[in-house]
Amino acid sequence: MKVLVTGANGFIGSELVRWLLDQGHQVRCLIHRSKDLIKDLDVHLVQGSVTDAVGLPAAVDDVEVIWHLAGSGRAGDWGSRRWFFEQNADGTRNLLEASIKAGVRRFVQVSSLAVHRFTGHLDADETAPADQEKYAYGASKRAAERFVQKAGDQKLIETVIVRPAAVVFGPEDSTAFIHMAPMLEKGRWTHVKGGRPFLCYTYVSNLVEGLLLAGTHEKAAGEIFNITDDLQIRWKEFISAVIHAFDARERPMSFPVLLARAAGITLEAVYKLFRTRNPPPITDYRTALVSKDFHFSCAKAKRMLGYRPRVSFHEGLVRTVKWYRAWKKK
Repeated sequence: MKVLVTGANGFIGSELVRWLLDQGHQVRCLIHRSKDLIKDLDVHLVQGSVTDAVGLPAAVDDVEVIWHLAGSGRAGDWGSRRWFFEQNADGTRNLLEASIKAGVRRFVQVSSLAVHRFTGHLDADETAPADQEKYAYGASKRAAERFVQKAGDQKLIETVIVRPAAVVFGPEDSTAFIHMAPMLEKGRWTHVKGGRPFLCYTYVSNLVEGLLLAGTHEKAAGEIFNITDDLQIRWKEFISAVIHAFDARERPMSFPVLLARAAGITLEAVYKLFRTRNPPPITDYRTALVSKDFHFSCAKAKRMLGYRPRVSFHEGLVRTVKWYRAWKKK
């Protein structure tokens, strides 16, 4: 097929592009700036942004399936509410409208589990309320989902929504892992609530397999899927496994929820007061995420699409740590 990937130069997008090429598809990549992660790949590059509706018709012309990942690499909590909504909500609407006009068959929206409030979820499925309003990233992804669902319900285009696990690891992860690794390789980490809450994890190539199924499987049309590694693991177990992958001795600390939340809110306020560009080490969003269970099931994807996470948790961590050590030497 002729396909388009937005956000193609990101951690997840670049891995998806490689898999699509391996399967023989003709891949067009919409990129905003850098092309480092895909610079040596046989793809058609289109310079542009989903926030610029004028340039999108050329990007979507003669394309059969679109995987929309733009904006996913800036997941989280640091940035203005306006920026998140312009990128994730308005950008998705722009791309969706251009896709419908161009006759694109299927539109795969890579959303986020952050569309759910951090109220405690354990083995939750796709029917859990998408009720996030407080945090801009999740709220903007929720708004984007509504545009996609409306277009699908009106039969204007086939739509699929994918919600990846909250934690995605793998080689080339410059979004999260390279910032966590300096502490982890020394055996240090600061937990909230003793690291007892459950988290939702996936290895990047497992996620990409799920994305491919979402774009190609007949039964995927009109559906929402959580894509995770089908693993119930607590934060303390997860961090301990990463530290051991670094062959380091554990030196964890822990703070009570109330103290951690207060620290996150205070630091965030101070950084915003001084208009600091880089995020603080602790924020309200991050402490809220790890203070309660945030675990979702991928049973629907397994049942309907035949999805199975092929790379084990241990093997995924080994590959990620190996890549990080090589990256650090560059």
